Amino acid sequence: MAATVIKQRVMLDEMDIRRLPNGSRILFSIKFVTQSGELRYFPLAYVCGLPWDVKSSRMRGIQPCDKFENATDHVYPVGIDNIILYNNMQVML
Repeated sequence: MAATVIKQRVMLDEMDIRRLPNGSRILFSIKFVTQSGELRYFPLAYVCGLPWDVKSSRMRGIQPCDKFENATDHVYPVGIDNIILYNNMQVML
């Protein structure tokens, strides 16, 4: 079954919304290529801050987590052009 498609701009707009009105984090699945060229997939993750300007560097901080929003690994700095799938949708420019 082929994945549906999401525009990169729409994906980034969704990632900018960090929490729901009740205070819980917005969780998503993501597949991306790391800076070292490794393909990574997180079935659950959320966006978190990085210690530099993420918009000008075109990066987002991705924190893998469990279903209770507990962090399961370290924060990954991910280039927005290296994101392949977002919520099982193929990311297109």
